Amino acid sequence: MLFIMGLFAPAAQAVVYPDIMLAAFWNSDEDLSDTVYMSYNGKDFQKLSTAYQAVGHGDDTVAGVPSYVHALHDPGLFYRNGTFWMLSGFVQKQAGIGWRYTPMFGSSKDLVHWSYPNSGSATNLKPTVMPAGASKLTDGQYDTAGTDGFVDDNGDVYVVTTLGYFGSKHGHPQKDQMSPYIVKVKNLEPGADPAVDPGKQPNLTYGDLVPINLPIKANDWLDPSLYKENGRYYLSIKKEGVTNQIFSIRNLKDAQNPSAWTVVNTDVITGYEGPYLAKYKGSYYYYVDKLKDWPPHNYDGTAGVFVMQSDKLSSGWSTPQRITTVDVNGNIIPNRHGSVFTVTSPNAKNVIWNLREQLGYGQYRPGVKGWVTEDGEKYWYDDGIRAVSKEVYDPTSNAWYWIDANGTMAHDKDVYIATAGKWVRYDSNGHMVKGEDYRYGGWYYFDPATGAMRKGIMTIPSNTPVNDPADDGTGKYKPAKPVSGKTYTKTVYYDRNTGQMVHGEAFITDPGYFGWHLFDYSTGAMRTGLQYIAGANKWVYYDPQDGGAMHYGEQYIDDGVHKAGWYLFAMNTGAMFHGDIHLSVGNKWVRYDRETGVMVKGLQRQDGAWFYFDPDTGAMAHGKTWVPEWKDWHEFDKVTGRG
Repeated sequence: MLFIMGLFAPAAQAVVYPDIMLAAFWNSDEDLSDTVYMSYNGKDFQKLSTAYQAVGHGDDTVAGVPSYVHALHDPGLFYRNGTFWMLSGFVQKQAGIGWRYTPMFGSSKDLVHWSYPNSGSATNLKPTVMPAGASKLTDGQYDTAGTDGFVDDNGDVYVVTTLGYFGSKHGHPQKDQMSPYIVKVKNLEPGADPAVDPGKQPNLTYGDLVPINLPIKANDWLDPSLYKENGRYYLSIKKEGVTNQIFSIRNLKDAQNPSAWTVVNTDVITGYEGPYLAKYKGSYYYYVDKLKDWPPHNYDGTAGVFVMQSDKLSSGWSTPQRITTVDVNGNIIPNRHGSVFTVTSPNAKNVIWNLREQLGYGQYRPGVKGWVTEDGEKYWYDDGIRAVSKEVYDPTSNAWYWIDANGTMAHDKDVYIATAGKWVRYDSNGHMVKGEDYRYGGWYYFDPATGAMRKGIMTIPSNTPVNDPADDGTGKYKPAKPVSGKTYTKTVYYDRNTGQMVHGEAFITDPGYFGWHLFDYSTGAMRTGLQYIAGANKWVYYDPQDGGAMHYGEQYIDDGVHKAGWYLFAMNTGAMFHGDIHLSVGNKWVRYDRETGVMVKGLQRQDGAWFYFDPDTGAMAHGKTWVPEWKDWHEFDKVTGRG
C-alpha cells in the first residue's frame, strides 16, 4: 500500500479544488479486486488505489491480510463525515437465528488504507417480509445480489439490495426471482482509523430491512442504486435481467407503497446491468455494465462499464460509450460494474486531488487550458487538469492528439482508444492520421472521419484500372492504361490483426467474401478471373460473382483473353485441371487441354492418336461415331477413346 508522509498537509497556498467523480469498480471475472478511480470528465477514469486486492483466478480472498477478508463484489461507494465507504453484501446462516442478510462495510480516510469489511452487527438483518423467490429454496434460505449504499443530506445511510432466488448460485442461470429491499443505517462511523487498526468493526445502527414495492410488476429485479436531487430520491434498477429503469419517490419511508413511486424511465437501456446514476457539471451520467450474452442470438461475450449522458432522466440518453480505466503508467485496467458519484465535500476533494498529484498525474493548475510548455515539453490542460492517457482535440490546429501517460504528446505512434474501440495513428507532428498511410513496410488505411484503423475488405481510390484479368502467359497481353480524368477504385484487404494491406493470397472470412482471394503483389487490388500463382505453379479462378473467392469445380470462362469454354478446378486446391477425367454428372469422360486447361470439343490429335469430343457436352467418343470434320463414321476404342 502507498502512504506518503504529509500527503494531506495544508499547501503553502490554498487551492480550491473543483468537484470530481469518484468510482469503485471490480476488475474482472478473473481478478475480483476492487479498484478506486477518479474522473474529471465522466468517461476517463484514473486509478487512485486498490482497496481490496484479490488473489486472482476468480478467488475473492484478499491477499496479504487475514483469510476471512474478501473483496467486495459489485462495490457501492459513498462519502460520509470524513470517511469514504465501500460496501457489498451476502447472505449467511447464523447459528440459532437462521439466514441473515449481511451488509459489509469497508472504510478509509485516505483512499489508500482500507478497513477489513464488516457488518458491525452480531445478528445482522432478517427481512420483515420474506422475498417471493425464497419459496424456491428450503430451510428459510434466500439469496442476495447487487448491494449499494447512499448517504442522505442528514447523514443517514440507505442500503439497497435484492433478495430472493439467484439462479446462477444454484445451477440455473437466468432463472432469477429477486425483489428489491432497503434498510436505513444511522450513526455510521468507522471503529478506528483503518491505517492504525483495519480490523476494527464499524459503529452503526440498523433499521428494518423492508421490501421496495414498485408500481410496475416484475418477476426479477436486480442491481438497485440510489441518487438524490431536489428533494427526490431516484432508484435505478434492472428489470427482468436486461432492462434498466428509473423510479422516483419523495420519501424513502414510503418505499413499501407502490403508489408513492413515480415511473421516470421504463427503458434507459436494455442489454446492460449494474445501473448507476450520477450528475456532474450539469449533465446526468448513467453507468451500466454490458451483458456478455446480449443480444441472445448475436452476442460477443464481452462485458465492461459503459456510460451514457443526458440533460434529462426521462429521455435523450446518448449512445453507450465504453469508459477507460487506467493507472498512472497508462496501463489499461479491465472494469466491471460498481459505483460512481460526484464529490462535492471540500475535505473529500482535498484527499482525492492531493492523492492524484502524489501518484504522479500532475498538479491542478486553476485557469490553465490548452497547450502549455513545461521544461521543454508540451502538455495539454483541460480546465487546469493535465491530460494523461487520453485523446484531445485542439480547435486551433483542427487536429486530434494523443497524450501519453507522462502527459507528453505522442508522435509516430499507434494507440488503442478503448472508449471508441479503435486503433488510431499519430504522425510526426502528433496529428491523428486519416486516409492512407505507408509505415512499417506496408500500407494502412484510417477512416477519414474518425481516424480508426480500418481492417478487412475495403474499396478505396485507385490510380489505375484494376479489373483486368491476368496475363495469358503469351507475353502479348497488356493491361489497360488509365484514362486521363477518369477515376478508379480498387478492392483491397487490410489484415484483421495488424491492419496492414495484404498482397498475394489470403483466406478471408468477411461477410460476402468467404474463401481464398488474391491481391495484386504491387497494388494490393483484388484480382479476379483466371490468375497464375507462380509460387504454387498453378492456374486458379477467382470468381467475380462470388466476391472474388477462389472457385472449385467446373466453371465457364469467357474473359476475352483466355480461350472461351469450360474449365475444371480441383476441389481442395483450386488448381486448374489438365487431362482426362470422368465426370459423374452426365456420366462422361472429358478432356481439359494440357496447355490451356479448356475443355476440348471436336476432333483432337494427342499422343499419336485421334480423339473426338462432343461439340456440345465435351463427352469423349467411344465406338462408332460420326465425325463432322471427316464427314464420315469412325470407330473409336470403347475403353480409351483412341481412334
